[in-house]
Amino acid sequence: MVEIATEVRWQDHRLEIPMERIRLSEELGFDAVFTAGGYGCEELVELGYIAAQTSRLKIGTRITEVTGRAPAMAAMAFQTLNHLTGGGRVIAGLGTGSVPTAEGMQGRPWGRPVSRMRDFVTIMRQLLAGEKADHQGKEWSAPYQGPGARGAEPSAIGLVPLGEIPVMVGAAGPQMTTLAAEIGDGWMPASWAPGIMPLMEPLLQKGFERAGDGRSLKDFEIWGHVDMNVHDDVREAMRPFKEYVVTWSQMQHQFMAARGYPDLSATLGAIIAEATEAGAADDPRARHLEGRPMLDEPYWQRALDAVPDEYIDDGWLVGPVRRIRNRVAPWLDCGLTGVVFRYGDQLTHDRHVENLDAFRAVAAAAGRASFTG
Repeated sequence: MVEIATEVRWQDHRLEIPMERIRLSEELGFDAVFTAGGYGCEELVELGYIAAQTSRLKIGTRITEVTGRAPAMAAMAFQTLNHLTGGGRVIAGLGTGSVPTAEGMQGRPWGRPVSRMRDFVTIMRQLLAGEKADHQGKEWSAPYQGPGARGAEPSAIGLVPLGEIPVMVGAAGPQMTTLAAEIGDGWMPASWAPGIMPLMEPLLQKGFERAGDGRSLKDFEIWGHVDMNVHDDVREAMRPFKEYVVTWSQMQHQFMAARGYPDLSATLGAIIAEATEAGAADDPRARHLEGRPMLDEPYWQRALDAVPDEYIDDGWLVGPVRRIRNRVAPWLDCGLTGVVFRYGDQLTHDRHVENLDAFRAVAAAAGRASFTG
């Protein structure tokens, strides 16, 4: 059975953990709740808060960044949560983050993200298993043996392991996706839509072959996500997701092509380039942080109009609650082992008023609870 989960937003300027929704999801039979790392709230602190107020849900990160946090610190945090929850409820989702966050805020070089993930997972797994950290890598090493090193011996963390903590690798590009299959217990794709699994499977298979331990897709978890927006007007419900597609279009080329829209990224790129030349697209990061559109008019509306309705309708869940319920099924049969159902606009920094009936509809569609709405 495909697992279902919810997630806590990381974008909001004022943090409020949605405990009403999280408690409801536990009652409805959801399997997990995730917190997301970014440049706002700290995801592992949030998990401690949630763990104290839930009893059954798995708790995990989607994702914790491996650039600004040492692998030993991550191992201690995840093992601490594991002890607090009695073991068996923690999922460690890892990702590389972004250049602005790594270099602009954390003061760490972007370097070689694939090598960094390999080093991080190697050291963290040693520590989670109760072993001493002993790995000299290209990006992360323990013990430290660089300039000024005092010759410290390999060391372990003090908490004893309580079972295994699954390690998921967040990945968007092909190299990191292959690495996820090679070294991870699972993969957290940056984007997903029903129908793209056949294009992703060769990348994963390459990783299984590199690992050489006999694992295959049947031994591997894939946690994807889908965003929902309830509105009586379906096209109006699509708008925030069209805005998201335009804003992040230049990072979504591979995903757009995999979904059968190979020209969409180029079309949006041309509009953005035209706007930039006209001085209508200055400082995109500042615009994002301030909650402003990345383009001035008329370029913004032109870009939104270039995103086909079908692209949104097949990759998000939009419209009245009953329509959303009727469109959940493809997400439960598309190669994912777990689906994270998120709510609302992912660009705004203001907290949403969530329609909890959307989560009730998901639980009903997944056979976890009854709902007649």
